[in-house]
Amino acid sequence: MIKNIEDFNLSAVIKDEKIKLPEDLNKKINIFWEDAIKKTPSLWNGELLCVNEFVEDEKNKKIDIICRKSNYAHYLYNERIGIEQKYSCSSLIAGCIFETSDGYYVVGALGKDTSYPGCLQVSGGSADNDDIFGERIDVLSTIVRESKEEINIDLNDKKLVDSWKIKYIDMPEEELKPHTYIIFAKAKLKMTKDEMDKYYKDYLDFLEKNNLEIEFEKLYFISKNKITEDLNKLENPKRGYLEKVFLEDANSRR
Repeated sequence: MIKNIEDFNLSAVIKDEKIKLPEDLNKKINIFWEDAIKKTPSLWNGELLCVNEFVEDEKNKKIDIICRKSNYAHYLYNERIGIEQKYSCSSLIAGCIFETSDGYYVVGALGKDTSYPGCLQVSGGSADNDDIFGERIDVLSTIVRESKEEINIDLNDKKLVDSWKIKYIDMPEEELKPHTYIIFAKAKLKMTKDEMDKYYKDYLDFLEKNNLEIEFEKLYFISKNKITEDLNKLENPKRGYLEKVFLEDANSRR
C-alpha cells in the first residue's frame, strides 16, 4: 500500500540485537543460500536491518520504525520461500523516484550479477552501517548514497537536481510476502529524458572500463501520462511497487 508521508515526522532506529531463529529454520536458510550463491556467485550475505515494529500515528503525523539485525540470506529466503510472520525478515529499503524535466520517470534494469537480473526498479537499497548514527537510522543518507552509486546522481547537486524530499512509503499488506517497507524520496531532475539517457550511458561506460560494479545494465523511461501503457510494453520482471507509486505520484497535486 502506497501512502503519502511528506507531512509526517519519520523516525527509524536500530536495536543492537540479532533476530533469533529456530535451528531447523537456520538449516533451511543455509541450504537455500548455498544453492543461491552457486547460481549467482556475486551475492553477499551481509548484515541486514529488519523491521521489528512499525507504529503509525495518523493524528500526530508521526511514523516510528524499529529495526533489529539479521542477514541477506534470511531476507532472500523469506522473499523466495516464505517464513511465518514471527520469524520473517521485513526489510527496510529507501530509494528515490526520479522525474525528468520533460515528465518521465526513471527506472533501471538490474544487472546480470544482481539477485534479480533484468528486474525493473527505481534507485534504492537497504540501509547499512554507514547510515546508522547511534541508534538512529538516517534513511536520507541511504537514498543519497544509493542514487550516487547506482545512477551517478548527487541529489544535492543543484546543477542536476531541481528539488527532492521524502514523499511516500510502501507498506506491506498482511497477506503478501515479502514484508518490505520502502521509503521513497521524489526528485525532479534538470535533465530531459534524452539528456538523462546519455548521462547514464556515459556513466555505464566509465563503470565498464574500470571494471566496477554495475547495478543497472540499462535505464528505461516511463511517461508520466502513460504509466501503465509504458510499463506493459516492457517484458522485464518488475518490482511490485512500480506502477502503484508512479500512479500515486502522477495524481499528486504537490
